[in-house]
Amino acid sequence: MSIVSLALLASSIALLFLVFLFRYEARRGRKFLSGLRAHIDFFLLKIRHFFNVRLLAWGRYFIRQIGHYILHTLLTGAIASLASLEERLRTIARSNRAIAKRSDKERSHINRLEEIALHKMEVALSEEEKRIRRRKSLEG
Repeated sequence: MSIVSLALLASSIALLFLVFLFRYEARRGRKFLSGLRAHIDFFLLKIRHFFNVRLLAWGRYFIRQIGHYILHTLLTGAIASLASLEERLRTIARSNRAIAKRSDKERSHINRLEEIALHKMEVALSEEEKRIRRRKSLEG
């Protein structure tokens, strides 16, 4: 027999037992094993209260926990995005620094002959100074 057949058989037997028990109690006018049933009812009420309290607490904080989880996920994604953006900006800054150094080198870099020509122009004598020196050298 399959487990479904066994379950159907057991529940059918339990139903028949309860029907006969309730008929017997109705004819007799009082409950069968009322003390034991009171203890069982009290025990079942305690179990129900325990689960109600737990389910209420779980249900109360469930929405809040989901909200925190969603916020945590969003913040984690934001951190990852910012880290990616930071890496891209660092790459751009590195390449820009290399370009700036190259540009500065090209702008300020003059070859040796240009340096000599600039120095010659800076230290060149004026026409007046040339005449004075010529006169001094001819006079002796």
